[in-house]
Amino acid sequence: MKKINMFSPAKRFYNVDSRVVELPGTALNLMGCTLAPGQESQPHNHFEDELFIFTEGHGLVRTAQETLEVNAGDAVHCARFESHTIRNLSDRQPLHFHSLYWDAGQLQPSEAEPPVDTLIFSTPPTPNGDLHLGHLSGPYIAGDVLKRVLSNSGAKVFYGSGRDDNQTYVLTCAAKENTSPKACADHYAQAIRETWQGFGIDMDLFITPDNQGEYADFAHHYLQRLHDQGLIYAKDTPVFVDDQGNALHEAFLNGGCPHCGESSDGNACEACGQPNQCTDLTQPRVKRDGRQPQLRIETRLFFRLSAFADDLSKYVQTANMPAHVYQLCHTMLTQGLPDICISHRSDWGIRHRLPSMQDQVMYVWFEMAFGYLWGASDLPVAGADRFARAAHCYSGSMDIVHCYGFDNAYYHTLLFPAVYLALGLTPPRHHVVNELLDLDGSKFSTSRRHLIWGKDFLAETGSDYARMALMLTRPEGMRSNFTVARICARINELFPEKLSAWMQRLQARLAEHGGKIPEPGAWLSDQKNYHDELRQWIEGYRQAASTSTFSPLRMAEQVAQVIDRVSRFSAAQDYLLSAPGQPLSNHARTSLALQALTARWLAYATYPLMPGLSEQLTDLLNLAERECDPQQASAFFAAGHAPALHLRLELPRLSAEALARLMPGQTG
Repeated sequence: MKKINMFSPAKRFYNVDSRVVELPGTALNLMGCTLAPGQESQPHNHFEDELFIFTEGHGLVRTAQETLEVNAGDAVHCARFESHTIRNLSDRQPLHFHSLYWDAGQLQPSEAEPPVDTLIFSTPPTPNGDLHLGHLSGPYIAGDVLKRVLSNSGAKVFYGSGRDDNQTYVLTCAAKENTSPKACADHYAQAIRETWQGFGIDMDLFITPDNQGEYADFAHHYLQRLHDQGLIYAKDTPVFVDDQGNALHEAFLNGGCPHCGESSDGNACEACGQPNQCTDLTQPRVKRDGRQPQLRIETRLFFRLSAFADDLSKYVQTANMPAHVYQLCHTMLTQGLPDICISHRSDWGIRHRLPSMQDQVMYVWFEMAFGYLWGASDLPVAGADRFARAAHCYSGSMDIVHCYGFDNAYYHTLLFPAVYLALGLTPPRHHVVNELLDLDGSKFSTSRRHLIWGKDFLAETGSDYARMALMLTRPEGMRSNFTVARICARINELFPEKLSAWMQRLQARLAEHGGKIPEPGAWLSDQKNYHDELRQWIEGYRQAASTSTFSPLRMAEQVAQVIDRVSRFSAAQDYLLSAPGQPLSNHARTSLALQALTARWLAYATYPLMPGLSEQLTDLLNLAERECDPQQASAFFAAGHAPALHLRLELPRLSAEALARLMPGQTG
């Protein structure tokens, strides 16, 4: 017998005074916890499940989905990786509770996430050129993959993007091509939409900004609300101008980033992701002529991003984002958030309507916060007008997912969430972020023509191969390198060589033994091992296909691993199936059943990545409809199911020579 004081001595964890209590011989962990009057724990999650048992006081337990009020005698369970906070509602009395926590990850199979209506946005591309493979490997295919994944769950899923017309890069492109900015934007916006269509990317909504119409009115409505709250203010600041007096920002200016020293355009650095004031660039130069810019004092508008430091600090702790993006947010919050200039003197963009500001346009990245709301307002949801429909979507009733590149991270994780919080809306919960894709060791570059255009690659590969190639090389978490020869060899190995050959071998073996899929019989050790491995890959795919842990790269890798493994497994199992016309042995039945199960799961798993291949497998297996239920797709066929043995997979080989001609510097 041992008496334990549950609440002392204590250490501070997540702003809670906690006493760790040893429970030897068990898998449980126990703490006695005290939250001071009026205090709130820091938002956090962990790999353990946790049970809070409240013994004294009055408080709130919050997760991203719900809030529960608790008193002495109540208990609350939080699942692993579920972010949560606890708040003491009393100003006088401490809140006492016990925390029991344990690792439940290996104790039972993971349950599928309940269907949640979801809105997915990919950053609208700038219509100053068509899309190359670097663009497509990032947000655009990824958003389509996620939409297809979630559509299997029965949820309503909407996917949208648009055209980012008001960028200064449209102006510089139009000047270079001797055309008007509008004609330039219209031409390339149509080219982009055609490329999306070729890659099988289906958009439910498309944001088309205008400078004077309903879209501009919509943006100004929200800007006026922020101004009325005192969150937008005017200030005299230094501005760079060229020798003709034109204000310089974004595409008009280049220099060294004041934060990381890398080459940067005005307003934000692509390398480190941090914003700049333009005038703080080192060795600044006017892009048009390479001259040094001049300084002038002008009155401009600023948004008080700094006012949201505490709220954004909590938001960053609870939203789903990768490590690089989290560290960027942490760095900026630690340094102190800057107020952001939201007006620039220009003739291109949405003109401000506030007094004395009509010669300036809205900073395009500030405008985009309203652009996403505009896109959401097109959805068939509750609301009498655009503002009500946008508010409904960003009220927390839907999952909002933003897909973008790292160079756009601070906008999506700090600037836009601050705007939404100020408007009483719920910021996006999920951030799907890609790094840069290199081409043969160097960054994709339109200006240097070091690139492969999406349409050119598509013409040589077809949609399925193109999508899979880009997801297998998708730069998640770190930069990756796209090499034509390597990806050509990998696609040929996986599909026309391994998958096609295996399926023909499986069809032949089934035809030799009655043409129907048997139920499993006795199991050999290598069959058990294969089944265990297959279950692990299926679980890995499921986790990668979950919104909170979404990774199209890992989805593609799991599919590739299964194809590699089943090809070897099938060849090794042929020893059991070498007597045509003879009754199948118990072990042979298991072999065929396992292979048919693998084909069934691949028909399900390839749909988000390679929808054409999924359709072929569905027809070949003679399934009544496409597999949507992951549990059904990973179950053995009922004994006697007859596949369509007369069909063959159409999986052509890629031409290494034709693809090599797409590389920069190649002709013919």
